[in-house]
Parts: sequence; structure tokens; C-alpha cells
Amino acid sequence: MDAEKELLLYKLKSRIYELEEENSNFKKNHNLARKYEFRITGALLLIIGTVISLIAYPSYTYSNLATVLVMVGIGAIFLGAITMFVNTEKFINQKVAEHLNLSSVIVLDDLLRDLRIRNRGIYLPSSKTESTIKIFVPLKREYEFPPTTLLKGDRAFLIDLPNASHEGVLLKPLGYHLFKYAGDELKVDWRERETDDGAQQSPLSEKLNDVFVRGLEIADKVTTSTLDGQFSVNIINTPYVSMCRALMEDAPQVCEQIGCPLCSLVACIYTEYVDDAVTIEEAKPEKRDIYIVCKALK
Repeated sequence: MDAEKELLLYKLKSRIYELEEENSNFKKNHNLARKYEFRITGALLLIIGTVISLIAYPSYTYSNLATVLVMVGIGAIFLGAITMFVNTEKFINQKVAEHLNLSSVIVLDDLLRDLRIRNRGIYLPSSKTESTIKIFVPLKREYEFPPTTLLKGDRAFLIDLPNASHEGVLLKPLGYHLFKYAGDELKVDWRERETDDGAQQSPLSEKLNDVFVRGLEIADKVTTSTLDGQFSVNIINTPYVSMCRALMEDAPQVCEQIGCPLCSLVACIYTEYVDDAVTIEEAKPEKRDIYIVCKALK
């Protein structure tokens, strides 16, 4: 009798575990699926309308039924186009959004310039700061990471410290809130490597496509490569490229030292993925694409 109870309990626990896994996967993909439901419906209406119109068109002048079918087909095509291409979301004009973003970034650029800080910013994972991802910009060429008690605090200027090699500026990355949105709303776990049974999860490139293409909708495609400890990301056909060029011209120190919001987002993702300190080695626009290279400081 006890053996039967234990077997029943084991089956119940197994089923609960399976349901939890299914629920987790559902939540993870819900937001991405919701963005495509209208487009799928629109595409189906377009296909159905086109098929009906092509079938009925040859005889629409000789048959009342064929005429009605042609009208139905045209109506379905029209509704499909409206459903597929008209989005219910509210948008800000791209130029307005660019100038709003540029104004705040230029302030930070002026700050870095006046402080005469030339070193490249180093992204630190949440495991090291015991809080959120942060950027440490050291004042000296020869530096050491500050102790965790300083990293997890809200202090931005780390100066007049007992150890001068710890001094620098500690900032929250410009791409942090986009990074947090991807985790909270799009249900992406960047540090997820393997499941309990050892099965490999989606590679980082696939997750980047989920976020940039289907989630944030700011690129047509994302390609990645890793070589000699450097992680290269190519964001293809993105409307952000004009903003990237403007920032390179008006806020060059931000681009060179800590990264604009988009480059910073990529750096935040890679920092959490490798769970180590990371720098942005290169970032440049190429026609309609943006090429970013990050390096982990092992």
C-alpha cells in the first residue's frame, strides 16, 4: 500500500513539473505570439481573398455568383491588408524619438568630457555588483574593480578612496531598461544555458533574434559570431541606424566609452550571458546595419 502511494506521489510530482515547464514556456512565448496574431490573420485573409478572386474572375461577367465571389475576394484582400499592415500600437515620430534620446545622451557625453575620463567603460554583471548590471569607468589606466560594497551602492562618483586604483565613475548602462524589458515582458533569460536534464537551450543568436526582430521590432535580422573571445553582432536593416550616426557625431565619448542605448543593450545581454566583465570594443553603422563587437575580460 505504501509503495502504491509513493508511486502515485511520484507521478503527481512528475505531472506538476511538466505543467510548470509548459506554463513557463507559454509565458515566455506569449508576448512574442501576441505581436504576430494580427499579421497571421491578415496574411490568411490576403491568401483567401486572392484565391477566391482568381477562381471567380474568369466568369464574373457571365454569372451573378461569380460576381459576388469576386467582390468577396476583393473585400477579403482589403481587410487582410488593413489587418496586416495597420498596427493598433501608438508610435512616436522617429525624428522626435531620436532627438529626445539624443538630448539626454549628450548630457552624459558632456559629463565624461569635462571629467577628462578617457578609459573604456567596463560592464559588470549583476552577480559581481549584487544588484544590477553597471558600468565602471576607471579614472586610471592601471585599475582594480572596487569592492562589492561600493559596486552595489548608488554612488556614481568613486573618488577619494583609500585605494586610488578603485576610483572611477559607476553608471547604470543606457541600455539597461531595454534589457530589463526583454527579461520582464518578453520572458528572456540571458543566463539560461542548460535545463536540469542537460538539454541545450536556444543559442544566444536565436534569443537575440527573438528580442530584436520579433520582440522590439527594431531589425529584420540579427547575426552573431564568436572569435578569440570577441562576440560580434550584426543588426541588419534597423531604423536605429540614423540615431547611431547622430550619436557618433554629437556624443562621441559615449559611443567610444560606454555605448549608446542599443549597443549598451547588446553589451548588457552579453555581460549576463558570460557572467563576466565586458567591454564594447567596436560599434559602427554600415548603410542600414549596425555592427557591434563585445569582449569578455576573462
